[in-house]
Amino acid sequence: MSVNKRILMSTLLLILFGSACTKKPAEEVMIKKITDDSLQVSESVIKNLKIEKVLKTDFPEKLSLMGKISVPEDRTAVVPSRVQGRIEAIYVASGEVVTAGQPLCNIFSGDFAVAHEEFVQTMKQMHDSPNDEETKHLLELSKKKLNALGVSPADYAKWGTPQESKTPENLLVRAPQAGALLGKNAVIGNVVNVGDTLFLIGDLHKVWFAGDIYPEDLSKVHKDQEVIIDPGNGAGFLHGKVSFISPAMDPNSRTIKIRALMDNPGGALRADMYVQGNVIIKQRVALVASKSALIRLKDVVYVYKRTPGNIFKKIPVTTDAESLDNVSVTQGLSDGDEVVSEGGLLLDAALNGAGT
Repeated sequence: MSVNKRILMSTLLLILFGSACTKKPAEEVMIKKITDDSLQVSESVIKNLKIEKVLKTDFPEKLSLMGKISVPEDRTAVVPSRVQGRIEAIYVASGEVVTAGQPLCNIFSGDFAVAHEEFVQTMKQMHDSPNDEETKHLLELSKKKLNALGVSPADYAKWGTPQESKTPENLLVRAPQAGALLGKNAVIGNVVNVGDTLFLIGDLHKVWFAGDIYPEDLSKVHKDQEVIIDPGNGAGFLHGKVSFISPAMDPNSRTIKIRALMDNPGGALRADMYVQGNVIIKQRVALVASKSALIRLKDVVYVYKRTPGNIFKKIPVTTDAESLDNVSVTQGLSDGDEVVSEGGLLLDAALNGAGT
């Protein structure tokens, strides 16, 4: 509960329960029941309410669907073993976020040992005969072999120089890109072969939202329509566009898969997370109120509308559609009406419990 809500609740408790013990002068009454569906509220209480106008404006019609978050294929990187050998050390854990070039593990490998020694010997020859063309050619071949084994140029650039006093015993495997470790198959002591997958790295700055639509809704959806997602963690709404509509129907669910590419600032969306997406079908003009202003009691929906004299009336309303934050009102309110969007439940408690 926010600070403002706590203040208002304290005020109402004093009114509801304190008035039974003490009679206050009329000018000190902060909330006064006028009728069975209206209250007169003092300025000090109003300061702790959030009041918004109901306005005619563009209102999005949406199609809601559940979907799963995944990492786009072009933003994932498989880290394979480039050599046959044994994993000696691992420096990262599953799910960890890594940076490009960060060490992931090291592998003891005879292939690497041979390639390393060839490079060091060639560097020594270059030092003795810096202008020898054949030696230059051998050095380039040695570098290509190291590159094929996944050795970073920044690593082998120091080999064979006075600055590199220690000879590396194992092949150091580094991250080819930044991202989260979505998969980790490397285990200390395991023998790996060329091509075995060690790690899977995904860049989560952009993600795919993949949802299912029913055939009867297919005509409403097309490429480049806006898709909005609320991760539900306070990060705010995330926006994307429909980028793919499957040409085939899932034979089991009898639905069609659609996909939208979403920006993911702060990593609010995680791989394999299930979220509700909203495809914006079209915009129409409607009388729009904040969804938080609605109070639901069984089958009745109502709001607290502000009228002259700081009187708040309980008004039944009819709605026909909801967007992410707002609702379309068809009956009960007019353009420009002011309603309580935060604090309505507390006014409701006061109306049901306060005397005149």
